[in-house]
Amino acid sequence: MGNGERIITNSQLPITNSQLPIPNYQCPILNSQFPIPNPDLAITI
Repeated sequence: MGNGERIITNSQLPITNSQLPIPNYQCPILNSQFPIPNPDLAITI
């Protein structure tokens, strides 16, 4: 029965992997904010 429990723990690994691509989407969002403050600098100049 111990072997059956290991299979359950393996099923949890792909779940955590699915969460990794989620934070990756947040990175491009922050990058989109960088080009926004750039025009502000040109205005101050």
